[in-house]
Amino acid sequence: MNTSERMGEERKKDRMGIWSWILLFINSCYGFFSLEYVSNPDLMEMEWGYRLLNIAGILIISVFLLLWLNSLRKTLILVLAVYSGAGLLFAHVYASRGEPLQFIDIFSLGTALEVAGEYPFELTTEAAVMLNMSLVLLLCYLRLPKKQVVKNRKGKVLLRVGAFAGMLLGYYLYLNTSWNGDLGIVTDLWAPIKTYREYGTQVGFFSVAKYMRLTEPEGYSVDETEAIELRVKGELENGGQDSTSSEEKQKPVNVIAIMNESWADCRLLGELQTTKPVMPFYDSMKENTIKGTTLVCIRGGGTAKTEYEFLTGNSEKRFPGMVPYVSYFTHEQHSLFEIMEAQGYRTAAMHPNKGTNWNRNTAYRLMGADRFYTIEDFPENAGRVRAHISDEANYDAIIQLVEEKESSKEPFFLFDITMQNHGGYKAKKYVSTLQVEGFEDSTVNQYLSLLRESDQALEKLIRYFEQCPEPTLILMFGDHYPDLPEAFTEYLTGKSYEDSTLEEQQLYYSTPFFIWSNYGLEEAEGVVTSTNYLGSMMLKEAGLQMPEYNRYLLWLQQQIPALNHLGYQDTEGIWHSWEDAGEKEAQLELEYEYLQYNNLAENKNRTDSFFVLESSDS
Repeated sequence: MNTSERMGEERKKDRMGIWSWILLFINSCYGFFSLEYVSNPDLMEMEWGYRLLNIAGILIISVFLLLWLNSLRKTLILVLAVYSGAGLLFAHVYASRGEPLQFIDIFSLGTALEVAGEYPFELTTEAAVMLNMSLVLLLCYLRLPKKQVVKNRKGKVLLRVGAFAGMLLGYYLYLNTSWNGDLGIVTDLWAPIKTYREYGTQVGFFSVAKYMRLTEPEGYSVDETEAIELRVKGELENGGQDSTSSEEKQKPVNVIAIMNESWADCRLLGELQTTKPVMPFYDSMKENTIKGTTLVCIRGGGTAKTEYEFLTGNSEKRFPGMVPYVSYFTHEQHSLFEIMEAQGYRTAAMHPNKGTNWNRNTAYRLMGADRFYTIEDFPENAGRVRAHISDEANYDAIIQLVEEKESSKEPFFLFDITMQNHGGYKAKKYVSTLQVEGFEDSTVNQYLSLLRESDQALEKLIRYFEQCPEPTLILMFGDHYPDLPEAFTEYLTGKSYEDSTLEEQQLYYSTPFFIWSNYGLEEAEGVVTSTNYLGSMMLKEAGLQMPEYNRYLLWLQQQIPALNHLGYQDTEGIWHSWEDAGEKEAQLELEYEYLQYNNLAENKNRTDSFFVLESSDS
């Protein structure tokens, strides 16, 4: 055999044959196994058709990588490493926050890593088995002979061009076809983990990510939105709501809004007996106080979604599973900051954590805050609980800002987010000060003990402003119910969440709120509302002017007192799902979506006059 013949034989050996493609398929099957075995407890219940769909997806990705890398060995190793690592990552993220990893987390990677870092990584039996199997496969792949699709340079270029064109086509089809619906996949955007577990993690991940794009409500147009605004103005001018009476109220010099991290009242779910009272001071607040519960759209995490509702008056119901700060904020946004500034208030936000979390540095700038105080503005010796800035230290910083104003008459608005009660209630050095009677769980005892510390800090804050000569109004609300063991909530309710009625399920999305002033308010208890209304309620009780959009929200509140993604409460106090909404409420909700979309998404075509309050000399 001459030299050319030998070279030809060598090239044939280097080229991929049928066994190479079989190996690629087997590796795709293992990629599916490594991803699901560690992170999906419902793997054995998954239908075979969806198992094959996930494997097919991995195989398609593998083929694109093979065409680009032109190396079987490199492709096998890369796919093995990516899917083995993804299995560990998906499992850890869900264990850390009770929500699965989503595409949106890429846009808030710093926050996601920080939150996940607060929870120790636990090497489960499944993870250990998968890692050992992956290591064995890796050693086998490293011993494989070099196999390529083509050898010459021109062929390699054509392969990469073809791979790139194929990826572009795949991306177009992914976004612009109903592939998930056609395949029978029901994407649960408010509980993505259900989609991940029923249809497979990879299919679930891409199904949920497909809905990240902000789409117009059905039938939306700028002309239709302007027609709604014109009709709303007529309703307001004809006495559709009584916000004009707020002008007769005393206007506070200081307006302080506090979103208390994981502040929830577990007694809403059922009878709770503890060795010490959890929130005795909050319970005692009656004079000059409006208090009740506010509906939110999240549970266990997602703080920035609730604050978005409060600051803008828009509802997260319109953006299922999304955080507008990191997904949709591309231009200036109307908010309470600009409303307060238009009335002479210096505005600020405060959060004793990193300013980059949830893209807040940019978000607050786009919403018009004059200043954002972060963890960098707190002294090193500031009080801490479980390594987080304590509520007491947080409130001391608020008091300091008020005392450092240039004049006692200078109007000041502050939006503050606490940090003390953040999830991860397994701090070994923290000593719980109370226990639940009849239920033993250290994480629950730790959480309730933290609430008691929060209550003590709240009392200190209120006592200070009771003596403060500057008229001050304080609003506080919780961002979401904490991530606690399901066994605890079932202990309180006597049933699982899935077996609960809509009215009972809404309790998992209800957090406390109060509005208090040191100069007098018309008192009320048992108020049920939702966070999209809270900002407008604050403006009204403060006797401040508001744009027509906020006046509209107060009018809408009279028609639909509380709403979130699950449904709404009607004027008779009866709960309804959106699927069973009355004709009137369904129409009002659609019009609300039109206004929200115009407010958030439009830039040049936004009807600013409806959302903006002109500057005043008040």
